[in-house]
Parts: sequence; structure tokens; C-alpha cells
Amino acid sequence: MPIAELDGLDIYYERQGAGEPVLFVPASWWPSDPWKLQVVPALSQHWETVIMDCRGTGRSSQPEDGYTVAQFAEDCAALLAHLGISRCHVVGFAMGSQILQALAIQRPDLVATLTMSASGPGSRTLGGDPRELSSDAAREIQEMGFEQYIRSHVDNDGMAFNPSFYHANREAAAALSDALWSGQSTVEMFRRHELARLSWDALARSPEVKVPTLVLCGEDDEVERRGSTPVGTARLLGQAIPGAELALIPGVRHMTFWDGTGALTALQDFLARHPIR
Repeated sequence: MPIAELDGLDIYYERQGAGEPVLFVPASWWPSDPWKLQVVPALSQHWETVIMDCRGTGRSSQPEDGYTVAQFAEDCAALLAHLGISRCHVVGFAMGSQILQALAIQRPDLVATLTMSASGPGSRTLGGDPRELSSDAAREIQEMGFEQYIRSHVDNDGMAFNPSFYHANREAAAALSDALWSGQSTVEMFRRHELARLSWDALARSPEVKVPTLVLCGEDDEVERRGSTPVGTARLLGQAIPGAELALIPGVRHMTFWDGTGALTALQDFLARHPIR
């Protein structure tokens, strides 16, 4: 297995394709495997794709500490150094967007472009109040079982997928569910990743981003999440990040890159217009 040994931390990664490198970082508690569905096959035709399991997920180490957005960003920087990549495009999904926003702020030398897709606001609601974790997760895990709880996040036609796409592409949703479950470890690691969402204020830090940025979200990604919605967050990020482009994909819900192909088209167009200098 391709493992990067980073100062006592093992990070699993995969590289595919050739061209300018693009680092993909998944959502909290997600492994890297979902990127291999639709995203890597499309992007690796023109770019070199790099995917990774963040600490505590998939085939990477499960240390006792370090579960903050800033630390995840440092892990990304260390992986890029290990791979000999001095500058790349970066694409995040959900909390992965916050991780790469932190990387763009902490190490702008590494980041040619930033794409933030379906991002949450982090530690504060859209109204500026402190956010807290849902008190329902522990109960739902106990009632449903951990596996069904995880799978239910993506295999549905409510929050995850547009109903028309979901019912016409059941195999695609099932494959995403399998990929998501394949990299899960323990409920404790899941909880640590959930808490990590509260360690970064994506909206407050937005003015510090100085690289070309695409804010990408499904136009119908409107499920309320303790004081925020992804599409509401996207609109604010698009305003707050200097020079950012905002792309809201019609008919798409939370599975941005898997609910049809509109988001992939927007991403490829953005990358093509911003070659690494």
C-alpha cells in the first residue's frame, strides 16, 4: 500500500494520471475511496490526482490527538512534501474544504488554486453564534447501528441526492455507500472527526485566502445543519473570499460531485482556466 510515513504518522494516499497535481481531501470521517467514483476517473485524464485518508480514517494511522482542521492541513502539507509536490491545485468536500482553506492560509506557496465544495461554516453558525454537535448522533448510532448510520448519510433521496437522479442511478448511490463504509474505523474516531468541525471558523478566516478560489455547491443543498446550510455557507464564502468564483449547480444536493456531473464540469473548467504558474 502507498503509505507516507510523516513524523510518526502513516498517511495512505493514491496517485493517478499525469499533469498538474490536484490534491483531493474528503469530508470529516470520510475515507478517500469515494473520490475514486466518478471524480478521479474524470480528472486523471488531464491532471495528476492525489487522494488521501486523513488521520483516523481508512488505512491511515489513528493517533490519540491532532483532530483539528489546522492539524489536518499540516498533514496535507507534510504529504505534499513527501511526494515532492511543491505547488498544486486543492479540492475539498465538506470539512475537507475547511482543511484546504487552512492550508491555503498557512501555506499559500503550496496552493495554486482552492476549490471549496459543500463546505460548512465550521465553529459558528451563519448568524455568528457558536455551533455545537448534534445530540442525535449517539442515539441514532445506537438505534441504527454504526454501519447503517454511516451508509444512511449518502444512500437517500432527501439530503444526499436529487430524487430524480437517485432513483435513476441506484447503483451509483449504493457504490458511494460502499466506498464510504469501507474506510470507517470506530465510533470514537467518527466522534473525533465530528468535533474537528468546530475547530475552524471558515467564514471568519475567508478574507485571509489569497489564491484563486472556486466555491462550489449544489443549488439545492439546503438541509439545515445546526444554524447553517451548505448553499447558504457557499454564498457567504463567495462574498468573503477575495475574488472567489461562486458556482451553484442546479438540481444538485449534498453529494456535490456524485449527484450528476455538473460539479465536475465546473471544477474542470475552473482548473483549466487557472494553470499553475
